[in-house]
Amino acid sequence: MSPASPGLSLHRPVRSITRYLADLAALYGPQQLSQDEPSDPATQGFVDPLIQQLHRTGDMPSGMITDLADYTAQQLLSGYLEGYQTPLFGPSWTEQDNALLTRTRHNFFAFSGAKTYAQMREMAAAVYDAEGNIVPWDQYRRRALQINSRYNLTYLEAERQAVIAAGTQGSRWVEIEATRSTHPYLEYVTARDSHVREEHRPLDGIVLPVNDPFWDAYYPPNGWRCRCTTRRLTARQADRMKKIDSETAQKIGGRATTKMWRRNVGTSEVFSPDVHPYFRASERAKTSQLSAVKDYGMPSVERIYSRPSRLSQYRKGLDGVEQYTSYWQQMATRHPAADGDGFTLIDSSRKVMAHFDNALRQKIEQRGRWDYFDEAARIFEQPDEVWGIEKSGDRHFNNEYFTAYIRYYQDSPVLLIVNASGRVDSFYRWGNGNDLRNFEDWRKGVLLYKKR
Repeated sequence: MSPASPGLSLHRPVRSITRYLADLAALYGPQQLSQDEPSDPATQGFVDPLIQQLHRTGDMPSGMITDLADYTAQQLLSGYLEGYQTPLFGPSWTEQDNALLTRTRHNFFAFSGAKTYAQMREMAAAVYDAEGNIVPWDQYRRRALQINSRYNLTYLEAERQAVIAAGTQGSRWVEIEATRSTHPYLEYVTARDSHVREEHRPLDGIVLPVNDPFWDAYYPPNGWRCRCTTRRLTARQADRMKKIDSETAQKIGGRATTKMWRRNVGTSEVFSPDVHPYFRASERAKTSQLSAVKDYGMPSVERIYSRPSRLSQYRKGLDGVEQYTSYWQQMATRHPAADGDGFTLIDSSRKVMAHFDNALRQKIEQRGRWDYFDEAARIFEQPDEVWGIEKSGDRHFNNEYFTAYIRYYQDSPVLLIVNASGRVDSFYRWGNGNDLRNFEDWRKGVLLYKKR
């Protein structure tokens, strides 16, 4: 995933790199580039072609950053799911769990793209010495691999530990919200041992209602390797405990945390686009409005369809509403939904689900969109592209996050849109004279997957 344009020139040193590195040092701690710092074997294969191109021309190779960013995102996602306390797509899995996972997945991929771009900026600056001269290849390669190790060993380990904690506390928040009627209060609880950091000790024992604004900013985790948690309380339990007012609690929280950690991982991003230095290095990544052609270096839809013989073939077809109804019933029998409403497909390899409910069934029938519907499972499980899209404020969509699954057939692309809760919002073929160029509007946001 590359927030950088394929033709982005980096011949000149990056002037803002000193301030950027200072921001990273403040966040992660100062890191010195030692001569014997180990390279990162997991990512060196991605990085070697990049640094060769940077040193030779100063241009980022189109599409090469995708692999590195995807690796980072997958590491973060696996850590998050490691910490998540609710079994993935099990009987206790709710739409709230799915919405949180969707938001978090989009955040991790956007974060990883911004991080990779920021890393490339630092590597680009390392091409030059203090006088602006290009350094010899051997010296530059050593510098570049040291930078890569700092990002993908040192920083990534800290980030992964943070998302494990975020996964645990995020799943707890879903439970907290679900039981708020019986347990309307929360108590902030530190590990209560000798290793608790001094700035977090004053937070221990704070008791406030679940809906108090304090939890919007100071719900744990509240720092790197933070072990703090919360305890649900009934009104009776809370009455027996010493409480302080919300304003005082927020002042304590403000003294105990830095800006990056003031959020609730159950309701917002783990890595805030407004705070983290990676996002500041790439404003387009911050807004998550990256485009397939300009930002990811992917071919346009028009170019894709210039060679239709390479695209998927569609042979069967559903001929009318009766065949469509029969197919739906077959899928409902084969993949029954937990709530009995329609059917649910689960892609265990990418850890995503798509729930086709009866409201969608009626919508498709009313609009006559059943052609290609027998390809729905294939589009979900074997897409050509998957995009995370923000559609807040759009008159056609009420949910904030959508995942768009695209598969290119020889006559037209077909689109499957899944909302944050995991329910399929729409399914249709881009036909009926629609200009292919307009389809690019669905290839914007965060690239979650592309077929190799």
